Amino acid sequence: MKIKKLFCLFTTAIVAFSVFAGNVFAYYDGTTPYADAPRTKIGSFTYILKQNVQYGSVKVPYSAAVTDIPNIKKVEIPEKVTYNGTEFLVTDLDLEDYYLSTQKKYSGVEEIVLPETVYNITSFVGFPNLKKMNIPKNTIIGRAEDFIYYDNYLDRYEKLIYTNEGLSRFYDDTFYFLNCPNLILSVDSNNPYYSYNNYMLLSKNGKDFYMNFNRSTDIIIPDGVENIWDAGAFSDSRVHGYGFSHVNSIRLPNTLKILGWGVFHNSKISEITLPDSLKEIYGDEFSYSSLNSVKFGKDTTLIGVRAFKNCKNIKSLTIPEKVKFISSNAFKNCKGLKDVNIMSKNVGIEYAAFKNCTNLKSVTINGVKKIDGDVFANCKKLSKIIINNKKKSPKIELFNSFNKAKKGIKIIVKKKKIAKELKKQLIKSKSGVKNAKIMVGKKVIYKVTAKTL
Repeated sequence: MKIKKLFCLFTTAIVAFSVFAGNVFAYYDGTTPYADAPRTKIGSFTYILKQNVQYGSVKVPYSAAVTDIPNIKKVEIPEKVTYNGTEFLVTDLDLEDYYLSTQKKYSGVEEIVLPETVYNITSFVGFPNLKKMNIPKNTIIGRAEDFIYYDNYLDRYEKLIYTNEGLSRFYDDTFYFLNCPNLILSVDSNNPYYSYNNYMLLSKNGKDFYMNFNRSTDIIIPDGVENIWDAGAFSDSRVHGYGFSHVNSIRLPNTLKILGWGVFHNSKISEITLPDSLKEIYGDEFSYSSLNSVKFGKDTTLIGVRAFKNCKNIKSLTIPEKVKFISSNAFKNCKGLKDVNIMSKNVGIEYAAFKNCTNLKSVTINGVKKIDGDVFANCKKLSKIIINNKKKSPKIELFNSFNKAKKGIKIIVKKKKIAKELKKQLIKSKSGVKNAKIMVGKKVIYKVTAKTL
């Protein structure tokens, strides 16, 4: 009898522990990596259930993040769900598990209705037929909470601390509205973070541009916009993070200061005038686009990595005086490019900036600090470089800076001293130059041959 009673007590204890453990391990409290948070299916939705999460100034004892939804025409996200007798407020839409590779999973979804309880829209991709979605009054696109995540670059777990930055721009390591080509948003007029101007999503003060939902082929970015941030767009031809893939022409405002990553990547825009106010071009902005003409603003200081890579229709470039860096691969594979005039007197030209510009014939540089490896590699028709440095020869780093440039290339400098320094640099760096003539004016001062190298 005692054995039977003990067995019953033991069995009851196991069941009780299992229920207790199930409750504990079904929740995510922000102390472990977010990617490892357990998923719980309730009805036709799947959630990450969380405890004691702080959303800005609001603390929610029990909250739920939607991580999977049914593939039906109209999806209505519930305000609350109940699990094991506990009621959870639905606070997040977080569909990060279905990026690109499973984008057809939601091909039947045409409308998503979010309740006012939603604070966060985090990763959200792959709704090819989605047409309508609302942004409630409390919703932030990005995270309004602290969480642990795995940093691939640092190869370690990091804690992302929520700050007000989440209210003004999107986080770079997540993706929003990618591969949603038919989507039109609506934004609650009481939302304190965003405004909606001619189907364009902006910050409330109008200074930050986030995304275009306008279907016109001719777009005017509103006056007052200072920053067009990178919203998860990158140099992948499958991805159009901003909704510009259909646009033929665009006008940028004279208030613009920053162009974020990949804004007009793979676009149909044929020509662009960048405003004088623009300071920095981060990278990949126009890569693989249809550009045949670009006019830079006079105050630009940075042309970022791959900014104009594979723009095969550009024939001529004039780069303004204040540019300090032409970053790696900035104009790589611009095979229609014939001449470049770099007006800056103190510019650094980084790795492979003009590599594979196979029709490039002449380059004029008013003043160059350094020329990295492969900068003019495989520029087979490059026959003349004018370097107008007044005091020092540029520092030629690494090797193959001029590999496969035309034999007999003329490098024209201002002074004999600079010609001498340049000769040493070309030889020391194994630049790839063959049968070059270093000239002051029309006079040949040195010859650098394959034998010399």
